[in-house]
Amino acid sequence: MESTPLKLGLSRRQHLWIAAAIWTLVGTGLLTMGMKFWFQFPYLGFLDAKHLGVGAIALSVGVLKGKLVLDKTASRVIERVDTLHEPNPFKSVFQMFGVKTIGLIILMMTIGLALRKAGVSYEIRGLIYLAVGAALLWSCRCYWIAASKTEQLTTGV
Repeated sequence: MESTPLKLGLSRRQHLWIAAAIWTLVGTGLLTMGMKFWFQFPYLGFLDAKHLGVGAIALSVGVLKGKLVLDKTASRVIERVDTLHEPNPFKSVFQMFGVKTIGLIILMMTIGLALRKAGVSYEIRGLIYLAVGAALLWSCRCYWIAASKTEQLTTGV
């Protein structure tokens, strides 16, 4: 009876699912708050041409940020996943994102807190949340695609 060595730590697919889930959840949360602040959802108080147009611009800026900045960040993280050998899942998740990505996350959170503390209006914060939420949701697809490719490679489908 042969024993197979016990592999500690997270698999490539698990790392990618965690990254995809984080970006999807945070992006969805920011997009939801952005719609609430900008359009006054669920009351639809500001569903006029001006708010729809400016909201569309914020979403476009977010998608551009996703394509130009966050897609590159996601690609770096996906490449880094192959080099992880940390048995501790919490440490490996931090290693997966790396210092630059964690710094970007902290910077974005700090800007959000500073906007709130500075008393920036809900409308302006709503536009920023729309843009950042759209960027995260656009770029999370990189993780989902990489995770599905990993799954196809391991199952042979």
